[in-house]
Amino acid sequence: MNKNIYRIFAALLLVALIGTPVLMAEGVDGKALYDKKCALCHGKDGVAKKMAEPSGNFNDAAWQEGASLDMILEVIAKGKGKMPKNEGKLSDEEMKAIADYVKTL
Repeated sequence: MNKNIYRIFAALLLVALIGTPVLMAEGVDGKALYDKKCALCHGKDGVAKKMAEPSGNFNDAAWQEGASLDMILEVIAKGKGKMPKNEGKLSDEEMKAIADYVKTL
């Protein structure tokens, strides 16, 4: 009986440990992060402000077509021009959530 309780407890613990990062990643709000971290320069609607020049407008169809998710992630992580890098400041999940949101603009 005790062995079964320990096995059940171990299985539940394993499920909790494996499932937690997945649940946390799903809980990252890309729009909220974008509004907080990016909108000051890139605009809430994706239209770059003067300080973000020569950044493209994220809501422009041509920009969206030419911008892959990987490219957006790289710029978020490593920075570009005046934009600072976010590696070490944001988690991979947060950067991915922002990139996913940018693709919706």
